[in-house]
Amino acid sequence: MRLLILLCLLLSPLAQSATRAIYEQDGDPGRLVFEIADNGDFRAGAPDGRQYRLVLAGESYQVAELGGRPVVARLADIEAALRANANDAGSGIMRALSAIPAFTPQRIVHKGPIEINGWSGEVYNIRGAEWEFDRYGSVRDPEGAPYYVVSRDPTLRQVGPALLAFTAGELAFGRHLLAENASRLLLDTLQQLAARGTLIESSENGLQLMQAEQAAIDPARLALPAPPLSREAVAALVRERRSPFRAIVAP
Repeated sequence: MRLLILLCLLLSPLAQSATRAIYEQDGDPGRLVFEIADNGDFRAGAPDGRQYRLVLAGESYQVAELGGRPVVARLADIEAALRANANDAGSGIMRALSAIPAFTPQRIVHKGPIEINGWSGEVYNIRGAEWEFDRYGSVRDPEGAPYYVVSRDPTLRQVGPALLAFTAGELAFGRHLLAENASRLLLDTLQQLAARGTLIESSENGLQLMQAEQAAIDPARLALPAPPLSREAVAALVRERRSPFRAIVAP
């Protein structure tokens, strides 16, 4: 019995440990850091970035600076304000153009195993996603269909859901410019890939997981630095073009 109690004491810190993961990419920012608590709450953004994402108890928040002070907004409020203040003509054109590729049949195709930075993974292509459309017609990406590498390594169990929530949250800044079928297709593709494992590499922006380790996280880094602004306050900032909230990953 004493041995069993000792074993439980030794395992408890591991069961409650947090995870720190670092992705690198060709886009801006070049590095994304995820700090993930054992309960799934996380913070994500560029190292020491002034703008970052907090997901707490399933609610997504954006933290930025305004007048030298931190300000917080719910992603749902930001999205609502952007949609309400979008230029009808310009947004309509963008939505119409985005609807075209969404009608192109797409399917996820397994290509085989690979190892990325020590993690075993499986490569998938998305057939059909190599076609881009604009008002002048269709253009095939010379690099072919985008590929994604996902891993079922148990050490990445916290990273996958955090990356999925972060990526889906980025849509809040551009969903008002997407046709409904295009938005659904993006989310569906993300969820299908996430069901296969944790993304460790992608041809999109050259994204690659570089590091994932158990690490102590200061609870203050997973706390809101200020009360969230009301939806009316967020809408006013967007309307006055003073909103400091931006997508973390530049398009």
